[in-house]
Amino acid sequence: MFKFRARKTAAVLFTLAGAPAAMAQPPDPTLSDTFGNTAAGTDALLHLTTGFANTAIGDAALWSNTTGGNNTAIGYQALKSDTTGGANTASGALTLYSNTTGSFNTASGNAALYSNTTGGANTADGAGALYGNTTGYSNTASGEAALRANTTGSFNTASGAGALSANTTRRLQHR
Repeated sequence: MFKFRARKTAAVLFTLAGAPAAMAQPPDPTLSDTFGNTAAGTDALLHLTTGFANTAIGDAALWSNTTGGNNTAIGYQALKSDTTGGANTASGALTLYSNTTGSFNTASGNAALYSNTTGGANTADGAGALYGNTTGYSNTASGEAALRANTTGSFNTASGAGALSANTTRRLQHR
């Protein structure tokens, strides 16, 4: 089992006269393993066991991931709850935060696809886009809060700030 723990450390050396001497270089906070995983940030990829080809950049990014592979999480707690989901891309703080086993999702923007747990093949671009989606799949939301209330609806497309923001379970809507 691999444990990634990047720690921020820095050291300053002082001479006897009190003037700063040469600064010691902190250790590289980026860690990689033989399975192609890369972690940078406090507790990024903390629970990884046999997952492969994951990239986690940010505090607690991909924190719960154990065996999921081909995930990319960039941002504070991005993909934090993901355990076995694969081929997800999360860019922004709290993106895909609740995802556990969903796969093939792409989220960009603060808290995009935040509530997604098992939904797959969703694309959310914009702060809060597809925020409430839990198990819906094959949705596309582009714009702040687009499809925000969608929970289980599938095959929906919303473009523009707030587009279809009240949709919860309906299928095949396009705005």
